[in-house]
Amino acid sequence: MSDIKTRFAPSPTGYLHIGGARTALFAWLYAKSMGGECTLRIEDTDKSRSDDKYTQEIINSFNWLDINFDHNVVYQSNNFTRYKEVVDILIENNCAYVCKGEELEADRKYRNQKLERDENTVVRFKMPDEGSTSFKDIIKGDISVLNTQLDDFIIERSDGSATYNFCVVVDDMDSKITHVIRGDDHVNNTFKQINVFKALSIQEPKYGHVPMILGEDGKRLSKRHGALGVQEYKEMGILPEALKNYLLRLGWSDGDRELFSRDEMLLHFQKGTFNQSPSTFSLDKLLWYNKHYLDESSIDELNRMINLKEFNGSDYSNSVLELIRERCSSLTEFYENSQYFFEDPVDFDETLLKKHIKEDTHDHLELLGSYLAEIESWELDSLKNILQQTVDELSIGFGKLGLPLRLALTASVNSPSIDLVCELLGREVTLRRLEKFLELTKN
Repeated sequence: MSDIKTRFAPSPTGYLHIGGARTALFAWLYAKSMGGECTLRIEDTDKSRSDDKYTQEIINSFNWLDINFDHNVVYQSNNFTRYKEVVDILIENNCAYVCKGEELEADRKYRNQKLERDENTVVRFKMPDEGSTSFKDIIKGDISVLNTQLDDFIIERSDGSATYNFCVVVDDMDSKITHVIRGDDHVNNTFKQINVFKALSIQEPKYGHVPMILGEDGKRLSKRHGALGVQEYKEMGILPEALKNYLLRLGWSDGDRELFSRDEMLLHFQKGTFNQSPSTFSLDKLLWYNKHYLDESSIDELNRMINLKEFNGSDYSNSVLELIRERCSSLTEFYENSQYFFEDPVDFDETLLKKHIKEDTHDHLELLGSYLAEIESWELDSLKNILQQTVDELSIGFGKLGLPLRLALTASVNSPSIDLVCELLGREVTLRRLEKFLELTKN
């Protein structure tokens, strides 16, 4: 095992969204691909906004994605005593100072004074006055900023609680984190954190900042682009393999290859490269990945994943799944596209009825029904022949018979081939639904 150690550190103030999941995947792969470790740290110091339900949802999301972190989950809220201890060290070493108020320019006059901490004071970190802070980003390359552009930031609030940029340093130091992979919105934080490490005479980790994910309109990713919480993707029928594979390709590549198993991700990750520019999220592309993994699944596996009482593992349900699988890009679509095989249609769209039910449609369907009732063997070839025979006899296009029949049997005009639907539904169900539909559409 190598000494490489990364972490993912979400705040439990909301659900795990796609950007955070991608960052976690990159951090995990970076370490695990080189035999290192990756830990999960919950940054829950903001008690007013943190919620245990979000913490559990984050953990559940990673379990579902099969991103298995090393060791026990670390909770920042357990480290308050440790943070205060390190603040004391910085004050003692003249690397931080106590000041009144929270206005920076007014507070700088306290840099060389020795104030006592109370409910009216904060503690600021003393940034270097000269030179620059630089680091070589794993993804972005060399990054530097003049120290005169860096403020003395607060590390301890007036209520005694430590702030984010300080807590992160202490936690990374104590956990012996060697590499930090995170979003590029943290670049400015990195300059602050590096200087705290230097003040503590500790070697800072190596940093890699991943460009953000944008919507297809080029704007910051949000729910209106289809960006949801990880558990919401699960609920809409996305497979964990598909989501994880898509997240991998949102900001990383190994040539033109699109598909990677979990083992292949670990094998190829160090060979690939991070993108330098923002990635674009596409729900259609995610569904493409999802369909690939659905197509790779056996019918029995699909039956187990869908987990609906109607799908009881019977030959019938397996046949239904086989018939509709080409039309489905998610598990929910399997459910939506299969219900008419198990329940008679009740509600019919008035717009569809007006469009497809014409003055002579009722007579056409009645004629077809009489022929279907006389079929000796309810098999696909016989059904095809009867449908074609009826169309030829009426001298009409197939759509003028097939579409109304689809509507009668499925309450939709989108379904697999109607002869296949009839065969699978069986004689009794087909004729019953057709009879009910004829009654409904009678002038």
